[in-house]
Amino acid sequence: MFKIVDVRLEEVEDRLSDRKIKLDVDADAKNYLISIGYSPAYGARPLNRAIQSELLNPLSVLILSGRVLEHETVRVRFDGPHNRLFVIPNHEGTASMDVDDESYDTDVQIEEMD
Repeated sequence: MFKIVDVRLEEVEDRLSDRKIKLDVDADAKNYLISIGYSPAYGARPLNRAIQSELLNPLSVLILSGRVLEHETVRVRFDGPHNRLFVIPNHEGTASMDVDDESYDTDVQIEEMD
């Protein structure tokens, strides 16, 4: 499963390559993705949805709010007390969007992973 997570994260980096954004995902964060992205019945199929909801959605908000810019590395860590991934912003940002604020628009269309 660890190799599958690495392959999927490489695909995410490929999608971010036009902005020259790199990912720094630690082992705890990958283990978390494995724990929520694997099902005995479905195998690794739920992994794409886990990456979408836990990584890509918050990262999109950070990019749109100016908290992650082009040519940067984004650190992704496991937030144990909250049992979720935390995408660490690199800047204060220019917009009033806050990743931890549940009031941001969740109807934003984000391309699903294959």
